[in-house]
Amino acid sequence: SSMFTVFTLSCTIGYQVVWGVTPALHSPLMAETNAISGMTALGGMYLMGGSPDMVSGLVPQTAAHVLGLVATFVSLVNIVGGSLVTMKMLNNFKRPTDPPEFYEYYGVPLAGTAGAYFLGNAMGFKEMTTSVETAAALLCIGGIAGLATQKTARLGNASGVAGIGLGLAATLGGVHWDLGTYAQFALVGGGGGALGAAIYKRVDPTSLPQTVAAFHSLVGLAAVLTAIGDYLDFIAETYDADGNLVEGAPVDEVRLASVGLAAAIGGITFTGSLIAFAK
Repeated sequence: SSMFTVFTLSCTIGYQVVWGVTPALHSPLMAETNAISGMTALGGMYLMGGSPDMVSGLVPQTAAHVLGLVATFVSLVNIVGGSLVTMKMLNNFKRPTDPPEFYEYYGVPLAGTAGAYFLGNAMGFKEMTTSVETAAALLCIGGIAGLATQKTARLGNASGVAGIGLGLAATLGGVHWDLGTYAQFALVGGGGGALGAAIYKRVDPTSLPQTVAAFHSLVGLAAVLTAIGDYLDFIAETYDADGNLVEGAPVDEVRLASVGLAAAIGGITFTGSLIAFAK
């Protein structure tokens, strides 16, 4: 029921904030929402860590671990590349007479918040995770709402980036991995972010819409990979090596339905975005 509540509120809030965006900013809006949808990385991150009886470590140990790694990688390519593409789009609306902007300084309170969260989490204040997750969600909503006008659009992009950053931080603080898995994430995250930035640098202004479509295909791919990985974990938890149902193992229909929907919607997103990019 709590997941349904979150889903309903997300749909309502999403409708309200997107409806208020001026038509001239619809392309940056698509780029911004695409970057935020790169939060599919969180599902991949949970898969990377594995179950308590089969941790991943520096090197993935199972097929589900590998799928989680790839899903996290492509999601971070999308997050970094999509955020930079949004900034490039918004800079096209900037006039020479506009005052200088220093949105990079918002990174200071963001880093301070993440640092305070990690410190508090290490000291045993587990409830801080929920607070940081809520702050991340509000910042992402503010990122989309900021695109309502050209005056607040670039601030909205900064808000969205901050929300994504806190979302990743809250997930890192809540997974309780071994050191090897944290190192694996650092390599995957650094590589994905670097590739996203490299793609952004090669994009000329006339190719920005196609680039958004290409980045969005990565969101669908990550959703499909995460769904398959979670299904593999479900099989491993529910059935033994001979294919027999483990005694006492619950069959979670809601989880299976979610896996099916994620695979279907992700597949449509992946193929549809690639077709849009090719056109």
